[in-house]
Amino acid sequence: MEQPLYEKIADQVELQIQEGVFLPGTKIPSVRKSSKQMSVSVATVLQAYSLLEDRGVVKARPQKGYFVQDNLPAPESSPQFEPSQAQESVPELIRSLLHASQRPDIIQFGAAIPHTQFLPIRQLQKSVGRLMRLEPEICAAYEFTPGSLNLRRQIAIRMLDAGCNVQPDEITITLGCQNAMILALRAITVPGDTIIIETPTYHGLLQAVDELKLKAIEIPCDSQTGIDLDALEQVLAQWKVKACVVTPSNQNPTGATLTQSAKTRLIKLCQQQDVTLIEDDVYGELSYSETRAKALKAEDAQAEVIYCSSFSKSIAPGFRIGWIIGAKYQQQIEQHAYVESLAIPTLTQRAIANFLENGAYDRHLRKTRHTYEENLRRCQHSINKYFPEGTYTSDPKGGFLLWISLPPEIDALSLHKAALEQGIGTIPGLAFSLSHSFNHHLRINYAINWDNRIEGALRLLGKMAKRLSL
Repeated sequence: MEQPLYEKIADQVELQIQEGVFLPGTKIPSVRKSSKQMSVSVATVLQAYSLLEDRGVVKARPQKGYFVQDNLPAPESSPQFEPSQAQESVPELIRSLLHASQRPDIIQFGAAIPHTQFLPIRQLQKSVGRLMRLEPEICAAYEFTPGSLNLRRQIAIRMLDAGCNVQPDEITITLGCQNAMILALRAITVPGDTIIIETPTYHGLLQAVDELKLKAIEIPCDSQTGIDLDALEQVLAQWKVKACVVTPSNQNPTGATLTQSAKTRLIKLCQQQDVTLIEDDVYGELSYSETRAKALKAEDAQAEVIYCSSFSKSIAPGFRIGWIIGAKYQQQIEQHAYVESLAIPTLTQRAIANFLENGAYDRHLRKTRHTYEENLRRCQHSINKYFPEGTYTSDPKGGFLLWISLPPEIDALSLHKAALEQGIGTIPGLAFSLSHSFNHHLRINYAINWDNRIEGALRLLGKMAKRLSL
């Protein structure tokens, strides 16, 4: 006799709990959200959750939802909160995945780069052309660290939207956000030091950990609530760490955004243990709400939060213009920046400064955010329609990255390889952890020109996933 659907759903959720996807005491997806994700009725999900209650796996809390029982034994695959370094295969794996995902002949779900239609190419072309006509010598001029004063002024103005009152001389222009993060870590740490990172997290940060010969403790990051602050508090009480690297808004790859109360608690936890917070806010401007979320830096009364961001996700990835607000480490950061790169290209800095000055950036952001939100709903609908039963997606409130949880019997790396052969690029979940976790997860980019070709690619990807689940 075939197993009832509600039992299959209950088994799926219980397995995710055993694997550490949902930790003891944390909330599982709401009944309505699970109903939507799995394309089943609310009644079916309620039956499944009731069965999980009978098994003693979850407990219902009136008006709050369903939570994993606190007294469950920690799953074997859950993080052990010990410092670790990248396995030798991790950096090489990431490099190979990135090369493959950027092939021009494939549909680019893989790399976190917006399609050119979502970038202000024409406005930048006009800005560059005007500069070249009026100031042709600009190409020969060095713009030494800390970078263009005009651009730093414009960034200081934009930072007001994030709740941050900073001066231009507190800002250093960098070669993108990745460069800013590395400069921050260089200023704080020496080889062998331990830092805290989220898991899953941006693969570029994992490469930086490896390059700087650091150790990292991975703290779970929930796709709804962000970094697990209870686990962070436990680690901070047990280990001596130098820094905590967090993406509080539209985290890569989960899309999670911390609540304001969670941000306040995060800052206090790090201050109590004298741990420097490094904030990666590269997706902060891409929130779908009318007003963007406040940065961690906005509550930094003691100048202890280092803030990193860039225009690579919203204006021009190829310009490689980012910035860092180094707090009490600003002098060391500027020195490292000067030694590493001497100067940042003058033309690109001036072009972006001009673009920011005339108000075009805000108009561009309003249009882009709306389109990304539409694409997200289309993407989620297609995944719910074409992918195997038991597939879940994150529900980001900004950015353009979607975190997909496949049924546990599907190996995401195998799906990635099969998809590449069909001209579809993805990034498997194991690229977002030092320990090769998240083997049945994928990250895809939905900042793409949505058409029948994209819909067909998701249909084919879902078909391949179903074949791997048999």
